[in-house]
Amino acid sequence: MAESRFSKLAPRKVVNGKTIRFWNQLILILVIYFGYELTSSLASGATSVARTNAIREVNIEKFFGFFFESSFQKYFLDHAIWLIKLADIYYTTVHFLLPVLVLVLLFWRYPHRYILWRNTMALLNGFALIVFIVLPVMPPRLLPRSYHFVDTQAVIGGAGTLDATLMKDAGNLYAAMPSLHMAWALWCTFAIVCVVRKRWLKVLLLLHPIITIFVVIVTANHFWIDLVGGFIDFYISYFIAGGRKLEFWNERGRFSDLQSLTTRGASK
Repeated sequence: MAESRFSKLAPRKVVNGKTIRFWNQLILILVIYFGYELTSSLASGATSVARTNAIREVNIEKFFGFFFESSFQKYFLDHAIWLIKLADIYYTTVHFLLPVLVLVLLFWRYPHRYILWRNTMALLNGFALIVFIVLPVMPPRLLPRSYHFVDTQAVIGGAGTLDATLMKDAGNLYAAMPSLHMAWALWCTFAIVCVVRKRWLKVLLLLHPIITIFVVIVTANHFWIDLVGGFIDFYISYFIAGGRKLEFWNERGRFSDLQSLTTRGASK
């Protein structure tokens, strides 16, 4: 009886003969969380370095001719302030909640995919934390006014006191490169888009990275180059975890190339 009760408290799945206990997965989440907090402590005195690195990103974008984030933001500040409020809400809610929901869904409904995508999430966060320590980068919203960015969460908001609370306790303020918003958005989409059956849900998942790009640019939380860094972080992590082919769509709601994607990932 005691064992049965414990099993209910510690749900588990068996994948390729390997038992995955749900509560054990929380250890990984805690490691990532405290790792992020560690980067916050290490970067707390790196304001000058982070600002310098952000200005270097600006100069790189100017060199290649795609530094127009401030103009992009200004257009919506002048013509669609309501959209910026929605972007602020999206930034403070969906980005944090969706990865948790996807991870739980993978464990309960699609355990054959769980190990691959859990490992991908762990790797992309691990790589990002290392970069945050070595290369702190200030987000556009914190640059001097001469760069013409507006901190929309501080000035406009969208979620009331939630904005102020989250941004006050946001952890590492100089973690713009690579963009974990971009990496997490791609992760959420590709982790389940091929196995969900509802067409409208597939469409929403595919739109999520696009919406995320709009949100982080219009709220001045990232530069374009940070998003590129997030994409690279995601794909390298996915490849190392054992993934090969990224599927966008599957009408039957089944993953068409399951074995090639899970063979290596399940062995890790």
